[in-house]
Amino acid sequence: MGGSVSGDRAGFFVRHRAPRVTPLLIVALGFLSMGSAFATDVYLPAMPGVVTDLRTTPAFVQATLTAFILAQALGNLVVGPMSDRWGRWRPLLISTVVFVLASTGAALAQDIWMLLAMRAIQGFASAAGPVISRAVVADLTSGVRAARLFSILMMLFGLAPVIAPLIGGPLTELGGWRLVMWGILALGAAGVIVSLLLPESLPSDRRRLVRLRSVVGDYVGLTRNRVFLTGSLIVMAAFGVVMTWLTTSSFVLQDHYGLSPTGYALTFGANSAGFGLAGLLNTALLRRFTPAAILRGAIFVIVGACGLLLVLALLDALSFWLLVVLVTIAFGSTAPLMANTTARALGAVRPTEVGTASAFLGAIEFVVPAVIAPILGMFGSSPVPAAAGFFAYAMLALLLWLRLRRMPEGAPLPGAGGVAA
Repeated sequence: MGGSVSGDRAGFFVRHRAPRVTPLLIVALGFLSMGSAFATDVYLPAMPGVVTDLRTTPAFVQATLTAFILAQALGNLVVGPMSDRWGRWRPLLISTVVFVLASTGAALAQDIWMLLAMRAIQGFASAAGPVISRAVVADLTSGVRAARLFSILMMLFGLAPVIAPLIGGPLTELGGWRLVMWGILALGAAGVIVSLLLPESLPSDRRRLVRLRSVVGDYVGLTRNRVFLTGSLIVMAAFGVVMTWLTTSSFVLQDHYGLSPTGYALTFGANSAGFGLAGLLNTALLRRFTPAAILRGAIFVIVGACGLLLVLALLDALSFWLLVVLVTIAFGSTAPLMANTTARALGAVRPTEVGTASAFLGAIEFVVPAVIAPILGMFGSSPVPAAAGFFAYAMLALLLWLRLRRMPEGAPLPGAGGVAA
């Protein structure tokens, strides 16, 4: 079942005692969880340049993003059970090293197929950061405190879309997409260092023997956990809004609205700032309101913003500044949706299954948006497909929330494999 607690890494953050939540630990977890988002977003301004340099099509370049996200979903399913078996530290370290190696291959890619393969490996390895960060929080906290910490992680995660394009735009203009890939490699190297210093949060007496049959059984059991599954689907719908803009924004803003790579980076950063600020606001509001009350408000805001965005796009009345404002509001709404539903979903499973549940939540979060996003990209640079995707995901979140709010807080769920949050 793994080594003793004393034999596990204590790390720089906690030495010679059980791990506890500290500001430094939260910053480290936030950095690890934002790595995958950074590797995605820093690349966005460079996507049109890849088309020219590798003599390919926009659809194939968008597929490199889809490959990254789909592989990340698969990585979730592998890393989560591994972390329940061997602890959080070892799978994290191995994954960050693989990420560095794949980043090297991506930077040296000579054709679109090599780039697709390396981006897929990057995505697979990048899953460890978000999965294990969520699992560590669930290991050490629960309830409202967990919701606050998830909100802080979301806020730090939200910094990646703000910072990454601001770095990616100038890097693209300075040295093209290959320089961007070298920047991603540098981020991965920093992730290796942070992983080496991270403490182990899962003691050996809470680990369990994991076999393929038991993992499949765990995943099947989680699908019967109504609170977990519904919460995970709400997270997926919220991420669908983000993923839709990730894959379409570069072409909408640069081709349709005529922005330069740096102008695009500034605009995307402004959109993403709404995510980070909303995460900070969610943390503050949790001191006065329940997670359920905040979730209700966020649902109505995202439906209203996305509905207005679609109507204006269909009427060809969507000015650049209206687009920026409405997308920023939609992005901001996803932060409390994801933070509060993640806390409730992971609170509905047994402590020994937190890593597996975190992985399954991450896989659900990525799969559908990653498949739908390239389809939206096939309709050109008009903002209408993006707005339609936004509204569809917002309505899905609303319907799922209506179901979730009828589920009891704290009551055991028959056949769930866990308890309600």
